[in-house]
Amino acid sequence: MTESIMSIGVGILGLSAIGLIGGTVLHYASKAFRVNGNPLVDSIDELLPQTQCGQCGHPGCHPYAEAIANGEAINRCPPGGQATVDRIANLLGIDSLELDADENIIEQDLVALIIEEECIGCTKCIQACPVDAIVGSNKLMHTVISSDCTGCDLCVDPCPVDCIEMVPRPKAPDSWVPEHPDLISSDRFTKGELPPESPCIRCGACATVCPAHLQPQLMLFALKAGALNHAVHEGLTDCVECAACNAVCPSHIHLAEWFRLGRFQAEKVLAEKQLSLEARERFQTRNARLKRIAAEQDLKRSVRRAKSGEALERARKLREAAS
Repeated sequence: MTESIMSIGVGILGLSAIGLIGGTVLHYASKAFRVNGNPLVDSIDELLPQTQCGQCGHPGCHPYAEAIANGEAINRCPPGGQATVDRIANLLGIDSLELDADENIIEQDLVALIIEEECIGCTKCIQACPVDAIVGSNKLMHTVISSDCTGCDLCVDPCPVDCIEMVPRPKAPDSWVPEHPDLISSDRFTKGELPPESPCIRCGACATVCPAHLQPQLMLFALKAGALNHAVHEGLTDCVECAACNAVCPSHIHLAEWFRLGRFQAEKVLAEKQLSLEARERFQTRNARLKRIAAEQDLKRSVRRAKSGEALERARKLREAAS
């Protein structure tokens, strides 16, 4: 009996040692023979929304980026919308295409919402979420972390009790945009409508009164041209919105309003970019976790098979001894 137990222990230790050595070899091999990523694929991937929804026909945004780099159509990402198609076309230096999506799709920023009192805690939505934005436990209530949800809706269909809905993303307290931005500067003039704007004459008067030492006219040119990144480079996010430039502008251009709305757009783009990066990191972390779990399960199955084989061998020897 003691010998049998020892043989089982030796077998388990042997398999564990083989697994450890193999894992170590693979780790160092991956370091030594690592292939750097394709810069074009990485650039395309950065433009995709990182929803990991699979609507493009690929299991994630990075595989779709690889497919685009290899010649696949650039217009198969409904969550990214037409703007993403245009940006990818600009990156690749090709003509843009019309978004290949159902006409009934409404471009809204949606997130999943679990009706918690109806949730049965089956964990199917947790398993389906590609970015780990749902928390909960077996037979306990689940909930969605709305700030992490990418709106892919992959959790909706697996729910056996239909307690998941897609709703508009809650607006942040600082996401308000004035409906009548001109009212903010109207107190600088007499009653009535604001004076009509005239073209900028490049006099530079706005720069002389800017407390942040910016070049307002350069930021204005960039914003009017739709070059948001260039406006940010010129210091758009450093503008304190004091409206001193408004008061001295001989063309009566509402500079402060241009800059305020431009800053809001720049901050929105930056926030979306940060959310995309975080979603991609969570997606990669989830995939790594699933691979690790699969490897651990394979090892356990190997150990069980080894134990079963040893048990059969012992039974055979006992039968032979009895006969």
